[in-house]
Amino acid sequence: MRHIPAHYDGEKVVLDEPVSLSMNMALEVVIPDSTQDLRALRSDTVLASLPSLKRILDNPRDAEYDKL
Repeated sequence: MRHIPAHYDGEKVVLDEPVSLSMNMALEVVIPDSTQDLRALRSDTVLASLPSLKRILDNPRDAEYDKL
């Protein structure tokens, strides 16, 4: 899953960065009710990702970078 920043230009949702998508790919748009809700959504997403990131980064090969 990816988080892609976007904005509404008054007519349509516009992605803020180029993204390669397949034709008819299913998407879900989440519209926060406030800037505070957007911050909470981003924070919660990062926190939910931490266990996966720890598994990816906590390995013997990555330990070599700790020495730099």
